[in-house]
Amino acid sequence: MGENSPTLQSVSNALRLVLLLRAQADVGVTDAARHLGVGPSTAHRLLTTLQQHGFAEQTHGGRRYRIGPSMTMSSETQAVEHCLEVAYPLMQQLRDESRETVHISVLAGARVKFVAAVESPLLMRVASRVGLSMPAHVSAAGKVLLAELTDDELAELYPDEELTGATDAGLHTRAALRRELARVRAEGFGRNTGESEEGLAALAVPIPRAAGRVLCSLALTGPLFRFNPDPAAGVSPRELELTTMLRHSAAQIAKQLVY
Repeated sequence: MGENSPTLQSVSNALRLVLLLRAQADVGVTDAARHLGVGPSTAHRLLTTLQQHGFAEQTHGGRRYRIGPSMTMSSETQAVEHCLEVAYPLMQQLRDESRETVHISVLAGARVKFVAAVESPLLMRVASRVGLSMPAHVSAAGKVLLAELTDDELAELYPDEELTGATDAGLHTRAALRRELARVRAEGFGRNTGESEEGLAALAVPIPRAAGRVLCSLALTGPLFRFNPDPAAGVSPRELELTTMLRHSAAQIAKQLVY
């Protein structure tokens, strides 16, 4: 069977479609056809096949598709759930020490999803964002998790050079994102100073695992004025203090992880 046989081409398109479903919240037939360079009928047939095997499921009244249960209920999902069980009491301790809101997040394609939170006790605070998601490149947590990807994986998530930023302070090109991720790898933490929302700040670190790629990030979020009143001047003493707390807490969580 040749490398360009119809069967192998169909397998290749199906795998590319799975990657697209992982990268997007939902996908329509037209989106899939454009991404694969095939006709709508072929794209619909591939999506239907993925749905039959649990790799995709219909949403929006059957007009669009999202990643299915065969992809979401994986060993990585179990590892995340295990991490949340271990982390919760340590998240409470970190909240008490820092007085800021604590989140754990995971990467969902090119977005970061908040999966656990312990809110700050202060009146001016960032509320829990559990269940919500945002573009990964505008968040401290997302940057930490994007930094774990290979160049090819990053290019799959960000095929275009131009990026959409939530504020003027955000990253607006893929080249700028690559530079920022290089800094994250070198310094070991992600930083958001008004990039996802004006007046908001966040710091994040990875939660290491005994084996396998980092799946979760641990973050502190609060008003920008408490983290750094002058972001243009560089990392503030308070940010360094909070980053030390984050690293200690992430290490304590990692020690208790079995997988």
